[in-house]
Amino acid sequence: MLWYKAWLETRSRFLASLCGITIIISFFVHHAESLFPAGPKTNVWNIIFFAHQYLVGIWILCVVLLGLGGLVRERAVGTSSFTLALPVSRARLAGVRIAVGVLQAISLAVLPWAAILFITDLGQASFPISQASFYLALLISGGLIYFAMAVLISSLIEGDYTAPAVAYGLTILTGMISSEVSWIRPYADLWRFMGGDNHIDKNTYVLSGSFPWLGALASLSVAGLMLMVSFKVLQKREF
Repeated sequence: MLWYKAWLETRSRFLASLCGITIIISFFVHHAESLFPAGPKTNVWNIIFFAHQYLVGIWILCVVLLGLGGLVRERAVGTSSFTLALPVSRARLAGVRIAVGVLQAISLAVLPWAAILFITDLGQASFPISQASFYLALLISGGLIYFAMAVLISSLIEGDYTAPAVAYGLTILTGMISSEVSWIRPYADLWRFMGGDNHIDKNTYVLSGSFPWLGALASLSVAGLMLMVSFKVLQKREF
């Protein structure tokens, strides 16, 4: 029941995000050759690299949206009393909702990438699964921190407009700081990490080197820490 409830609460946002991302990315890949100047470097490798950059930006916006909501929002609209009356703990309520959100966030990365591979295959320009998996792993491991940030904000701030404004404001601010402040960039530029900039050969547009397990673990650890704080806040908050 809790899983179905969490799905009902987020399905419109998830389905709208999924359709939007898939259509935009598919259109870009299908028409990419007309968008790039003709030349020897215009091939499936650099087209997909730039498609992935678009996917990173749109995906972040969508997972932040998925992370918003929950008990605090229900309190603001007056429905939290029904949810809290269910014979389960607040931790389980929050845990199920977060699990559904994580699965949806992963789906928002996997399904558009499946569309990318399908379109390139139709165009008889195959792209290695190993490279696609590398891109996907970078996106998900680095990007779940944005989902966790949205969950934390939604556990602290009420309002249909205030929480999204704060979440998107922080998303943009962290992106600007990490890209503009030189000493932070090597450690906190998640956008470059997720996009594969640190592993791409700009001549061939092939991802090379080993997967950055340390960076992925650090990002996932920060995301996990924020989710733990969210649990603690919800357990102590008065409703």
